[in-house]
Amino acid sequence: MKKVKYVFRFLMVLSIVCAAAVFSGEKADARTVFDTEADDSFDTATAINLGDSINGGITETDDLDNYRFQLTSAGKVSLDITSYMRYYCIKVFDSAGEEVWYTDNNYWNDSVKYRSDSYEMYLEKGIYYMEINGYRKSDYDKSTGTYECSTAFESSRTTNKENDNSFTSANDIVFGNSFTGQISINDNYDTYKFILPETGNIAVDMTSYMPYYCIKVFDSAGEEVWYTDNNYWNDSVKYRSDSYEMYLEKGTYYVEINGYRKSDYDKSTGKYDCSLSFASSDTSFEGDDNSFDTAKNLSWNRSYTGQISINDNYDNYKFSVPANKSIAIDITSYMRYYCIIIRDSDGKDVWYTDNNEWNSNVNYRKDVHNITLSAGTYYMEINGYRKSDYDKSTGKYIFSISELNQSNCVHDYKETTVDPTYLKKGYTIFQCEKCGDTYKGNYVAKLKLGQSSIDTYYSYTEKRVIRLRWSTVSDASGYQVRWCRKKAMKKNVKSGKLKGQDTYSGVISHLSRKKNYYVQVRAYKKIGKKVVYGDWSEKVKFRTK
Repeated sequence: MKKVKYVFRFLMVLSIVCAAAVFSGEKADARTVFDTEADDSFDTATAINLGDSINGGITETDDLDNYRFQLTSAGKVSLDITSYMRYYCIKVFDSAGEEVWYTDNNYWNDSVKYRSDSYEMYLEKGIYYMEINGYRKSDYDKSTGTYECSTAFESSRTTNKENDNSFTSANDIVFGNSFTGQISINDNYDTYKFILPETGNIAVDMTSYMPYYCIKVFDSAGEEVWYTDNNYWNDSVKYRSDSYEMYLEKGTYYVEINGYRKSDYDKSTGKYDCSLSFASSDTSFEGDDNSFDTAKNLSWNRSYTGQISINDNYDNYKFSVPANKSIAIDITSYMRYYCIIIRDSDGKDVWYTDNNEWNSNVNYRKDVHNITLSAGTYYMEINGYRKSDYDKSTGKYIFSISELNQSNCVHDYKETTVDPTYLKKGYTIFQCEKCGDTYKGNYVAKLKLGQSSIDTYYSYTEKRVIRLRWSTVSDASGYQVRWCRKKAMKKNVKSGKLKGQDTYSGVISHLSRKKNYYVQVRAYKKIGKKVVYGDWSEKVKFRTK
């Protein structure tokens, strides 16, 4: 009966295969496919479309079942299997017969006598064979029983063309265009190529659906110039997005994307989306400038743009000083930090500045450096190091050299203080000892005479007379006294002066009897033909006798 059953199933499958002239990994109408007794080799493998469900069994006389499917594009193959065998094994082979994937030692649950599993595998475009058996992959302890397996396929819609595993077969990158690739269990990495027509900045935007990924960049000589690795995805969303920038010299470059943690053998698979964009740094010079012989000649009072790249450690420039003079180097750096070294014609360091970190709020730094040089030829090196260590930064910079003047001088001011007088404010004169720039500041108020006050204890009135006594004020030339019948002192105010700083009393006479008078006193100082006054004292009321 069992033999008749399998013959019937074989005839059903054979009729389906004959009716379907084309089979592929693209989604077709789902159907159920049964194994056959004649499917023990690749040549007799049962043809399936991914999306079909497979019903099969391993018997005492049937050791394995082979199925054949074709992927018209790279993508993800999904298998959902329920096995009623004590254990089962699945192997996947490519068209050359190379095993590309397997799962084994899958023991059932003794309580329910079956086991269910789901698998995903990323595969390249091509023809594949899937073998299902009841062995523990390689040993001879065979189990028998039936199984059910549903299949599915999702294209990754890759835009790269395989084979792209070498520089010579690398895919060309168009800046600004996104490209999609896939790292498969039978494809370890993808290679791309781009050409920089000039020195500048490459921006990389990467979204990876692999558990981790690595990107390497090589120059045309095959030297690795940049990499990023150990980029684990977010387990919650099953992807990771990153942006990178790299400053590169003009030339041809190759990009390798893989699923390794850079150098180990723990490989992950999946699709990725990536795009590259390019911004020229508009550098003033191209080509080698890493020695005195290739140093670029500079002119005075002209702006230049340079770049420190991941594959270029420093730039050399050459300039001449016709006579002993002070110069100014004006630099705006878009590197995290920069260093400038000036050497004489013998290669000896004569000046340097380092540890110049940018302002992280604006991602640049602007400086003016003043240097005094003797007549001669000099070489200027600009780099992204903190002078001598190996913590290198990259980016563009803009600079110029010019003779020292008041606008480009980092001033070193000498201070001269001018004291205040009773007629003029005091101030400080600031004069730069390098360029002569001069200005005034730190103003101090004019000197002011102190305020005198009437001593009411010693002041008194007599018949038509007021006898006054007041406090003296240092530096006074004398004192002025004024009086009036009205407290407001707006009209009919009379006054008189008494010379001498030490004068402290006076008499107001010829007043009316038994009348109220308001009196004030203030100090004055005569300076040449000018007179300055202190504040009036408080008003004091007197009544004559």
